[in-house]
Amino acid sequence: MIAKNIRNHAPYYVPGVPLIKNAHVVYMNWDGFAYYYFDELVRREVNNSMPTLQKILSEGVSFANLRTTLPSITNPCQNMILSGSTSAVTKNIYRYYNKETDKVVQQRRENANKTIAHVAVEAGMRVASVSHYLLENLLTQGIPDTYYIKSDNTLPSVVARGSEKFSDGFARLEQLTRLLTGEKVNTGTQIISRIPLPQLTVFYLEDPDSIGHNEISHYGYPVAQTEEQRIDNVIALLKDLDQKLGAFIEACKAKGVYDQLTFFLTTDHGMTPFGLRSSDDDSDYGTSKVGELKAFLKRYNSSYEFEFVDPDNQPKSGTTVVGVGANLNLQLTWKKGITDEELARLKTELEKEYYVGKVMTRKELEEIGYMSGAADMIVTPADRYCFSKQPLAIYMVRAQHDSLLDSANLIYGAIWGKGIKKNYRYEEAAYNYDFGVTMAAALGLVIPNANGIVLDVFE
Repeated sequence: MIAKNIRNHAPYYVPGVPLIKNAHVVYMNWDGFAYYYFDELVRREVNNSMPTLQKILSEGVSFANLRTTLPSITNPCQNMILSGSTSAVTKNIYRYYNKETDKVVQQRRENANKTIAHVAVEAGMRVASVSHYLLENLLTQGIPDTYYIKSDNTLPSVVARGSEKFSDGFARLEQLTRLLTGEKVNTGTQIISRIPLPQLTVFYLEDPDSIGHNEISHYGYPVAQTEEQRIDNVIALLKDLDQKLGAFIEACKAKGVYDQLTFFLTTDHGMTPFGLRSSDDDSDYGTSKVGELKAFLKRYNSSYEFEFVDPDNQPKSGTTVVGVGANLNLQLTWKKGITDEELARLKTELEKEYYVGKVMTRKELEEIGYMSGAADMIVTPADRYCFSKQPLAIYMVRAQHDSLLDSANLIYGAIWGKGIKKNYRYEEAAYNYDFGVTMAAALGLVIPNANGIVLDVFE
């Protein structure tokens, strides 16, 4: 994770003034789209066949260093992007220990800030979403010119793929195509003959995340038995989605709407592999290192009594260090407090441990916009290790994304279309939550309290 320095909006940005005249923004989020997946997709292409995901980079803006930020978990990250803000603003980090209540809080879809969709609706804009679950409540209230569209599993193109693929990314892209080309759309609650082109369209698919975790079978992709097979599943999926994305673009061109659209495509987080690589792997990656961490803390300071606490539970009375996690990152909070100086010394020693990848202290967390008071320290396990609460469980060919490693933190992103620079490589560090603020700027909207920046991507 790259700590942010002071960053500035694009120099030509004026709040409330649209950066694109008559803009129609299409935001696409492909959950779990790690950048190393894209690299592998391109590497495997033969006969000089350029994937659509690679082609659009040359048509617009690509990123040398696009990242997510903590907690790198779906609900918080999706909220951060839509609100153009870090968790310091949205107040959602998925799970944390609350000192005041002495209990571990489990969050869900909460967001203390408005999203770009809320601001657009308030401005009287036409807003539609295909399957972005965080906007369902907003867009199903009967507000004029708002539409929430689910997959239509009666469409012949969807039926032909089989019921196991119902509601997958292909089916959702089919609905996006129908929406933006003016075809009849079954929203799931009504059939609309034609929806006028929205000023803001928000699209979501979950396939790379579901299949990348490799916990159960999803959308016809079996659970992989080796890490190589897991990657094979993800690349096969991306090829399928890539072809459908290309077909979507061609359909928009054929209907004469493509040149009216400005596209933002990114993800919430990447995906970090952990556990044994196969049943033949005899390494120690398969088991949690939370026991080793507990022993280290005790050696470091005999007063440190560590406890991993589950959601909605309280730590024991003798616990001094509360641990909260979801397999990879482990948040540590000292019940009676700890100084910044002591945290810095502890970080130095922790990072010498073989199973520790990266450590961020409270001060560093504040610098990147993490929700204040949520943790004193976050420890990321080294490559393939985990901090699960289950010390005896054996993990094999799994992946998770609550990590500071590049596999989870470095992500795919592209911006292209009307009003966007062509064949431009954005070299500075950028964050996916910057996309929310940048989309708002294109439309002349301002998301209140947002702390992302308007990226310099406009013509």
